[in-house]
Amino acid sequence: MKVFVERFLGINHKELMISVATKLKNLLNEQLKGLSSQLSWYIIQLGITFASSLWLIRHLDSLHWGSISLLGAYHGMFSVFSGIWLKDWVIKAIVEGRKIETLLGSVAFIAVLLSVFGFVVCGVSFMLFFPQYSFLKNLIWIQAGSLLTTPFHVVYFYFDAIKKPQLINQVNAYYAICAGICKVICAEIKPFSFSTFLWLQLGCSLGLGIGYYWLIKNEGLEFRKWQFQWQLVQEMCKGAWSVFVSKIIGLAQSKMDVLLLASLLNLSDTGKYSSAIRLIEACYFVPVLLFTHQYPRMIEAKQFSEKHFLKKMQQYFNISLDCAIGLITLLWISAPLFERILGVQELTWFIWGLSINLLFYMLDIARSSFLFVNNFAYLMIPIQLISCLLGVCISYFLVPYWGIYGTVISTWMTGLWQCWLSNYLFRETRFIPRILCSKTYSIS
Repeated sequence: MKVFVERFLGINHKELMISVATKLKNLLNEQLKGLSSQLSWYIIQLGITFASSLWLIRHLDSLHWGSISLLGAYHGMFSVFSGIWLKDWVIKAIVEGRKIETLLGSVAFIAVLLSVFGFVVCGVSFMLFFPQYSFLKNLIWIQAGSLLTTPFHVVYFYFDAIKKPQLINQVNAYYAICAGICKVICAEIKPFSFSTFLWLQLGCSLGLGIGYYWLIKNEGLEFRKWQFQWQLVQEMCKGAWSVFVSKIIGLAQSKMDVLLLASLLNLSDTGKYSSAIRLIEACYFVPVLLFTHQYPRMIEAKQFSEKHFLKKMQQYFNISLDCAIGLITLLWISAPLFERILGVQELTWFIWGLSINLLFYMLDIARSSFLFVNNFAYLMIPIQLISCLLGVCISYFLVPYWGIYGTVISTWMTGLWQCWLSNYLFRETRFIPRILCSKTYSIS
């Protein structure tokens, strides 16, 4: 790795580590002031979820872990039906001063209807697309049942908008602890019971919804005060329909690699790939945390002036780039250790390859704040659609010959398109690569 850094980047690896560490220190000192509570609860949630996932990977064989990954990936594609696609629209409306009770009541109405629809579609379509895994056809209904608990999650829109996400993170941490304990218990019970595992996770999801209700009640906004307004529902659907479509395509794209592996290869290989993916996804809290912190401030900067907004946007991109480099470096260093601990063959190579996706993911998340603030969310639809189709086509061509490594190459190509090349497709986003490549951005 040292030789790679020095030969291809043209700098000493020690200088690179010092530079990255300095930038990350500046990030914590300058960009995340006042977020120590939020960050601490985030770390607890991440640590418990990460540790419980490692426990499952270590104590379950590739077949069982592959089955869990398949069910989770397929169910995850339908999580958009819980109403999460309305999050950015609702946060923007709250920051702009709209009535909170009416907003929450209307978005909850949409979330309930769509969650029921998503539950039915998820269960039925799984049996159609994966008939070879008939032993999972009943279990998918338990997994999909968590969709019915997600309408409660509209509560965290409010706390993100008022810049108190640490309260949500605290409840999420308690949920992670309960869910993690259940995972460890199920992994230790021999023989492993899929149904027990899924029922316990469903119970934890219901408990998470109850926790959200307790939070909103303490704010004096209990459910009985929420108001439904049909006109506002229509306004939400009209203003956020493009986000809904892009979220569906985006979730399909993010889960497609696991689903294609399960379809083209087998559950054992799917389990190996999912082990690496789970380790990479443990780092996703960083872009999520940055977005939660930056998005309301981007809206305020836009209201102040266009020049101020673009300056903040450039800072956001630079922070994302620095964090991605730091996280990728840490993953490369720790990959051999994870392979020895988990006992998954070739895990080091998978982590080295898939960690590059962190860079693509962080830049794409940062760009989404620009699109949301400027009401350009509809541009995400062709970007996500081309990315999804590109990933499917490349995977179908490479996976039969190169197996899991074909999927890794496919994620590289789609990620490069999505976070960089797609900017040149639209006039509104062509200046973004210039922001990334310049130290100071000026408006002509």
